[in-house]
Amino acid sequence: MHAVTGHNEPVKGAQNITRGPLGKSESRFLAKMSGKTTFTTGETQDILKYKGEDSTQKFLERLQRKGWIRRIRRGRFAVIPLSSGESRTPQLHEFIVAMELVSPAAIAYWSALNHHGMTEQLPRTVFVATDHPVRRHPGEVLGTNYRIVALRPVKFFGVVKDWIDEMPFMVTDREKTIVDGLDLPQYVGGVDEIAKALPAIWKQLDETKLRKYAVKIGNSAVAKRLGFLMEALGLGDIEKLRKAVALAPGFSPLDPTLPRKGKFNRRWGLLINTEIKT
Repeated sequence: MHAVTGHNEPVKGAQNITRGPLGKSESRFLAKMSGKTTFTTGETQDILKYKGEDSTQKFLERLQRKGWIRRIRRGRFAVIPLSSGESRTPQLHEFIVAMELVSPAAIAYWSALNHHGMTEQLPRTVFVATDHPVRRHPGEVLGTNYRIVALRPVKFFGVVKDWIDEMPFMVTDREKTIVDGLDLPQYVGGVDEIAKALPAIWKQLDETKLRKYAVKIGNSAVAKRLGFLMEALGLGDIEKLRKAVALAPGFSPLDPTLPRKGKFNRRWGLLINTEIKT
């Protein structure tokens, strides 16, 4: 299984933390949390039977200072197991943490490319797609950088469940990962990454689903780019793709992340501004 690395990196400034002694209520609380990886402020309040939220917050802040829990986002915390050693880092894979940052959530773009074995690049950021605007972007959480890409609901599809460390997470399937990369190439390192991925993964792709997704994404440039790459790389049934999609007039850049310089390809309505190696 391919996955982004970095989930065991120690948190800055945490290496020398000594785990503080626990009071009775803290010990009871952590005992009830055993087996759980994350929990909420509300769950804490229910367990402690505190009437005021302020008392619950102080309790959680105290556990954080003592090195027994860490905050993932507002109202959500992770338990730090004894097995974490000196790093005092929750033993959670970054994909599992990503599921706690926004809902719905799907590992996507460069992170999904890596997960599916479609790139050898190891992105330092975990890319997460969701179907609504996000006011607060998480940035760095537990030593890992996260980038949430807010999509219109109609673009949030092609998501499947996968497992890591016996825990579930959602990820875009192979076909949607390809289509997403052609829709927003800036989140996969450019169209060249998709061009390199397609020949290596083609036999594992469902071409019918790929065509369907290229239409469903609602961006004609995606079908243009996909058709051009398939033709340049000698993959699939080009004419079926051309019949399935309506190519919008005008010229779209093959790679919008690069300068708009190059030759115009009238067959696909593209400005070829990067060289595709075959």
